[in-house]
Amino acid sequence: MAGGLGRGDALKRPAAWIIVCGFLLLLIPPVIAVLGAGVIDLGPTAWLERVRAVLQRPGTWRSLRFSVLQAAVSALVCVVLALPGAYYLSHYSFPGKRVVQSLSLLPFVLPSLIVILAVLSFYGRNGVLNQLLGTDLVIVYSPVGIVIAHVLFNISVGLRIIAAGWMEVDERYREVSAGLGEGPLGRLWRLHLPLLLPAILGAGGIIFLYCFVSFGIVLIFGGVRWATLEVRIYQEMFVNLNLAAAGALAALQLGVCAALVFVLQWTSARRRTGSRRGRRFRVRQWNVLKPITRVICTIYWAAVALFFFSPLAAIVIRAFRPADRWSTAAFTALLTGRVGDRDIHEIIRADLGELIRTSLGIALVTAALTTAVAFAAARAVRGQRVPLLDAVTSLPLAVSSVTFSLGIWLLGSRIAPGIFLIWITQSLMAFPLVFRSVRNVTDTFPLRYTETAQSLGAPLWFRIRTLEIPILWRGLVNAFTFAFALSLSDFTAVFTIGRGEIVTFPVAMYRLIGFQSFDVALALGVWYIAIVALVFAIIDTTSYAREGQGL
Repeated sequence: MAGGLGRGDALKRPAAWIIVCGFLLLLIPPVIAVLGAGVIDLGPTAWLERVRAVLQRPGTWRSLRFSVLQAAVSALVCVVLALPGAYYLSHYSFPGKRVVQSLSLLPFVLPSLIVILAVLSFYGRNGVLNQLLGTDLVIVYSPVGIVIAHVLFNISVGLRIIAAGWMEVDERYREVSAGLGEGPLGRLWRLHLPLLLPAILGAGGIIFLYCFVSFGIVLIFGGVRWATLEVRIYQEMFVNLNLAAAGALAALQLGVCAALVFVLQWTSARRRTGSRRGRRFRVRQWNVLKPITRVICTIYWAAVALFFFSPLAAIVIRAFRPADRWSTAAFTALLTGRVGDRDIHEIIRADLGELIRTSLGIALVTAALTTAVAFAAARAVRGQRVPLLDAVTSLPLAVSSVTFSLGIWLLGSRIAPGIFLIWITQSLMAFPLVFRSVRNVTDTFPLRYTETAQSLGAPLWFRIRTLEIPILWRGLVNAFTFAFALSLSDFTAVFTIGRGEIVTFPVAMYRLIGFQSFDVALALGVWYIAIVALVFAIIDTTSYAREGQGL
């Protein structure tokens, strides 16, 4: 069983090709539906003329350069900031670790609208930071503001992926290096970083792609001057009503992202280690650490909390202090549906209870569907490394969410309910991150367990239910949490496909801000943060409880 492969290897490579073909059949038609819309309306000749005109604009290539630059800087900052935290999460059992693990994903699950409001509330000209320092700094409506928002939005991805990479480094390498007299810095540079490189590249690549196709943050903080390709696509599609130009820009964006995905997967595949069997890893208890190590670890998490949760705290304070006076009027308005002569429920088109049920219902179904499919796919190719499979399943990261959601709606609005299309869209968009997480988990499962169960005559479903899922439970919960988070924070798919009939938290906040009910929108944001934190705490506590019971 070299390389961790078992008796079913002959069947596994066809399984990889089946997954690749099925995934492409779901992903490509919606994109083609949007890219080809201009061809149908204008005809091939006129469409090609418009495409040529778009590609000859200096602004197109200026937007491409800025898209790459801001995404690269954002990814680099995220990775650098996440490296120490990922080490602490993976190597130390410090007080509050479980809270950090639960809340580390909170910034990533926030809708971009909340992140924008948080950055404005804390870093804006009239924000908390300028008030505390007595300054008049303007850092938000610029590339600096874009990077700050992107780091706040994506740092948790770096923390989790790099922490998982740290846990793959065999403890015996460190022991041998220390025995040969290598110092901590030399060991980090010559041993740990090379072994950690696949995880760093994976985290950096995913963050880069998310920032490259970022829309709301760049639209608000960049405007026309600092527009990315995603913003240009939106402007051509919905402002200029130029489908040919939007399709050309979307094709350019897709080509760049697809090339980056394939390069990333090729590089990662060349550096992966073979078997994980026999790997040894040790988590150090807090009370045995050196005092200086405990101080540095504490200072790091305090700085992270200050940087990332101060903007969220600014939202909470502003929600309770409309017009610089302490009040719960905004929260009361959400419950009663009235603020002055305005009907809040009519603006949102749902009451608070219905809003919560719809949001959590969609997120739970999407998370369950995505995790189940990812587990089945990862199990089918367990023990293999197929670069093409990794690259193809990462392609949703390269597709504009606006383009993909619109394509799904164009193809499926007449044949399927909107909520079903939302489930499919969100599952496909979340699949790359979830599949990567699940595959890392399933590859650690000892195949000898399966072979023993097979020799005893245990059927497939019995082995999965009583053997594989209990052993892999913790990793599957993490994957489920990723999918749940991405679904709950989604605005584009729900708004584009739901056509106003399906209301979730981001859609409701968008409507409240559109009707200039900012205080109520902030109060709804506080409700969102509280519900997400509660759900994550329940999921995390449950998974640890099962882990403690040997499950």
